[in-house]
Amino acid sequence: MDLTGYSNDFTVDAAFPDAMRRFVARARQRWTQLLLSGEPTAGEADWRLPEPDDDYSGIVTFSSGLEMEDFWEENGYALDDSGQGPYAVFYRRRTGPLHATAISGIRTDDPDIEQAVEGTGLLMAEYYTVSLLTPEDPATDPFSAAVVRDFVASFGATT
Repeated sequence: MDLTGYSNDFTVDAAFPDAMRRFVARARQRWTQLLLSGEPTAGEADWRLPEPDDDYSGIVTFSSGLEMEDFWEENGYALDDSGQGPYAVFYRRRTGPLHATAISGIRTDDPDIEQAVEGTGLLMAEYYTVSLLTPEDPATDPFSAAVVRDFVASFGATT
């Protein structure tokens, strides 16, 4: 299968494992026969990220069921006839320092937070680099936009 799809890249804090649990719960609401990395999840009440390997990286794939898994093998990250498609989260835990000199483009419902954070520096010691691969560009595709909204909302934020 060729790698296709649209990469939505994030740097997120150490809350990532808990946010992923909430993201999976949202996916279960979308698809009752949800498959994660090709495996059924219906019986799992409290899904967790797999135990990390040596480099603390991983991939979690999402599909609506076996039919979409077959579609995926044939078409990659693409929209099917229903206007939906498989998506995935590629992640890696980082433990080295991250320093950004100025934060900009703050999106929050709280203007006080925006005023307090806009233009400040960022220092993080533990974080994750994440790529949410959607079938299409969320700026033009409603399904992909909904997936990105669910991911961001899993951290308690809005897009």
